[in-house]
This record gives sequence, C-alpha cells and structure tokens, in this order.
Amino acid sequence: MSTQPPNNFPPGIEIDQETFQNWALAITVPNLWTCYPNSEDQVEQVCNWAAQQGYAVRPRGIMHGWSPTTVAADTPPDAKVILVDLTKYLKQITLIPATGSQTVSVQVQTGATMDDLLTYLQGAGGAGKPGYAFPHAPAPGHLTVGGVLAIDAHGSAIPSENESFNCSYGSLSNQILSFKAVVTDPDSPTPNAYKVKTFNRGDTDAKAFLAHVGRAFIVEATLQVIENYYLRCLSYNNLTADVLFAAPTAQNPIPPNSLASFLNQYGRIEAIWFPYTWNPPKFSFLWLPSTPLPWFKVWSVCPTKPDTSIEVDQPFNYPFSDNIPKELAELIATIISGAGGLTPGFCQGMQLYSNAGLNGSLPGQTHPTKDLWGWSRNTLLYVRDTTLRVTANGYAIQMKKADVQQAVHDFTTKFVDMINTYWLNDKNPINSPLEIRVTSLDDPAPVGVPPGTTAESPAISALSYDEEAKNNNWDVAVWFDVLTVPTTPYNNEFYEELEEWVEDRFKGTASRSMPEWSKGWAYKATSGPWTNDTYMESIRQKFTAGRSGNDNWNWEVATLAKYDKSNIFTNELLGNLFKPTT
Repeated sequence: MSTQPPNNFPPGIEIDQETFQNWALAITVPNLWTCYPNSEDQVEQVCNWAAQQGYAVRPRGIMHGWSPTTVAADTPPDAKVILVDLTKYLKQITLIPATGSQTVSVQVQTGATMDDLLTYLQGAGGAGKPGYAFPHAPAPGHLTVGGVLAIDAHGSAIPSENESFNCSYGSLSNQILSFKAVVTDPDSPTPNAYKVKTFNRGDTDAKAFLAHVGRAFIVEATLQVIENYYLRCLSYNNLTADVLFAAPTAQNPIPPNSLASFLNQYGRIEAIWFPYTWNPPKFSFLWLPSTPLPWFKVWSVCPTKPDTSIEVDQPFNYPFSDNIPKELAELIATIISGAGGLTPGFCQGMQLYSNAGLNGSLPGQTHPTKDLWGWSRNTLLYVRDTTLRVTANGYAIQMKKADVQQAVHDFTTKFVDMINTYWLNDKNPINSPLEIRVTSLDDPAPVGVPPGTTAESPAISALSYDEEAKNNNWDVAVWFDVLTVPTTPYNNEFYEELEEWVEDRFKGTASRSMPEWSKGWAYKATSGPWTNDTYMESIRQKFTAGRSGNDNWNWEVATLAKYDKSNIFTNELLGNLFKPTT
C-alpha cells in the first residue's frame, strides 16, 4: 500500500493515513487518507481536486455515529475516498449580538465540538452574566457541530407548564439562521467548480441542507441562541415501570407519576430501562426476581438552587455510567462470545450499579447524583466517550402530545414481550437499555429570521414540520432507542421484528415514525441495518406524502445533486438512500 499522498493532492494541506472507527466500533477502516485543511480555501481545493481525480469527499469529525454515513465497514483502505477533518483548524466560534429585530446568535465553524460551543456560550455573557445556550442538546459533548447538524441531533425538551422559551424546541438543525456549504453553484460563472457559498435560512434551497445526512458539506453555521438558564436534574430510581409507563384510560388519561405527567409539568424527561429487570417468564437461576425500576431523569428550569440539590460547575456528572466495573465488562465480553444466558444477570447488575451511583454509595463517590443543579450545559451533557460502546436502533414517532403516554405504554409493552419471547427461545439479543426522550417538531415559526423572510422546516429532518404534521396536529416526537453490543447474536432479527411493529403501530393520522438518521434503521435479519430496500422506499414516501413539489423527497435529492455536480459527497449508503421515490 502506498504511503505517498494521492496523485496531485494540493500542496500545503496536511494529509495522513488514519484509521476510521465509529462509535460502536462496528466500522473500522485502516489507512484512509485524511486531510486537515486550515481554511475554507483549502477545503475548496480538496473538493476540486477530488472532483478531478474521481474521489469521494467524506467530512470526518469525532466519528460518534452508528450509521455508515461517512464510510461503510467494507470500504477498502485503497478506496478513492478522502476524509476531511475540520476539528484541528476550522473550529472558530463568534457571538453575534442582537441588532434590531435580530436576536443573539452564534457563528461556529463545524469542526468545533458541542462541548466547545456550549462552554463558549456559557461564558459569552461576561463576568457575572448568564451567557447563552440552546433549549436542549445531545447528551454527548464530544460531537462536532457539523455532525450534529447533518443528522438533526437533539436532546429532550418541549415547552411546558414550567418553561416556554421564545425559540424552537426541535432539533439543532432548526436553530440555523444561515450557513456556508461547499457547493457547485449553478448560478456561478464557473458552475462546475466547488466554492464555499453562503445560504440564508429564507433561501429557497436552504432547507435541503439543514439535515443532509452527509450528502453535503457545511463548514460554518450561524445558530440562534437563548439566554442561559439554570437546570435542576432529578433522577428517579424508585418509580416502577408499571407506574411510569402505565396505560392511560378515559377516566385517567395522564396517570399519576407517569412519564406523561412529568412531561406535561416539566417538558424535559429521559427514561433509561435495562431489559430483564422484571420477573422472568419462566424460572431461571440466571434471572433473579427484581423490581422494574427505570432510571428516569427530569430536568426543570430552576433559577435558585434547591436546598437538597448538589451544585455542579462542570458536565458529565454520572461517572458510573461512563466507566463500568471490570466484572461487568468481563461479563459482557463473555455474553457476546456465546454465553447469552448470562444476559439477565448483566442487565440486573448494571441496574444495581447505576442505582448505587445515583445514591452515592459507590467507592470514591463524595455525594449522590440524584439531585443536581447548575447551568444548562452542566446537566445537559452527561455521556463521555468512555461509556460502553453499543449499537442502537432509532426512531422519532411524531404525534400529539396527548398521545405520548399511550405510545410509551405500547412500546414498552412490546419491548418486554419481545425480550421474554426471545428468552424462551434461548435468544438474548439485547443487553443494554431502552431509552425514551421527547422533543418538539422542527416548527420554523420561532426561528428568528429577518422581517420579510420566511424560514422553512428542514426538509428531511426526522422532526420535519410539514403539511402532514400540521394537518394531524402533531406537535411532539417520542424518540425510542434500543441499545445492545453490536456483535450480540440475534440482534438484527430482534431489530427487524421491532421495526416492523413500529411501522405498523405508528401510522395513519395518529402518528408517523421517522428514522433517527445517526442510529440503526432499515433492518433485515440476514444483513443488518440500512439494507432493507422496502423500508428505504417507505422513508422516501413519508417525505413525499402531502408535500408540494418544492419540498418533497425528489426535490431534496435533486437539490443536493444540483449543488454537487461531480457527486463527490456520497458513499454506498447515501447512493442507495438518495434516489427518487418510485
């Protein structure tokens, strides 16, 4: 294999052979050429070189992703692919003060991480001032802004009785006011050349880039922000699943202490529930009777520290979830090597370990972590890179807020039934938790564009607020993710069955399931995620039904192709996905 840079690679741009390895460790490709441009001009040079030499250009950030939107697992090291890493040089952040009708915003190059951005915003107000923030953010801080905006990343929050900031509670992509992308501009005198072009949110084609799934290359974005705020994060580990996920009734549509009751009051929730933490369907000494107690987080805007809360001045305050004990690490290795029957013991051990960490009873802990209070960044970011590397499926189910509790009850009931059935058939495909979060949709109305300008919802965001959503009064999305170690036997079989159920349960005028682009979807038991062509076509149809010709799937495909004349921003998955609907 040659260690010389590719033929005619632009001089003066740093380049080396690097290993690409994604978050779940399921994609590892050694010796891929990776460059580190130090300016927008150098990014342009790389893209024009790639177009001339027949190379694909794949932006590479922290590689914290599951779906192969950068490179596929079977990419050969000598493939004609150039990875472009902006994290070394293109990570500048600048606050833009309010002017006239324009609210405060932040301009950020996409090589910056979310932790970089939130840290900067928190300190941007000056001494004694609150600074700025977003209404919610993804839990891992070590993500590039570019990666976050490519896949409409999110946290967990909707407006509630407790708060209602004047902003969008949808994805980070919906906070964009303008951006710079590397494109071939059909209106330019040199329409085949790749240049950095600025798009404003009100531009006709802008919405095609706001959640592009890797089919475009954004180098800078300006996002609206809000004044920073204090958050209290209460963790409950004493609410049983029967209570938290209870079925609503006509007499009691919001059961006491149910997920929906907390959602209505506070707007910010997350449930984390390990499988096998309920009584077994048949006797087994490997599956001990236990109480099904999910880890349930509730955040609330809280200007003054409660007496019972621990004040935190940094994020990532659950070290027990980032570093599992040696015994549990060894047990999961044994499980995925073939001892699947030990899975219940591992899951119950993880629940006990998490409960001990929340209660502050682990060795070395100085305080419990059940009741934390601090600036928003310090409670919104809580996942480090050292946590257990798992794969996950992911779906956003759009619906009315009033239907959330029923949806959660139905999903958790199906989850338990499937786990039990697989157990009875000596299969243990899932060894990590089910996670549930809720956000608003990407309504463009609260986006602070200049007067006379109209913002539109990101065209293919999982939270896209289109005519179907409006006509059916959908205002929230419930995010369901089921996690497991990637090589666990039978997991693709489990995921395919669950996906089929999701598609059948959440449809029509009541709800709509959308893929979480960064996670797993389009499963086939025989070939895994991102391989089910029938599901791929269903995605195209969902982004087409009820939409006009300048907002549907085919428009998205054509628009991104129009700005990528040489088709360099693509790969195997994207080539299969970004086809016109039939």
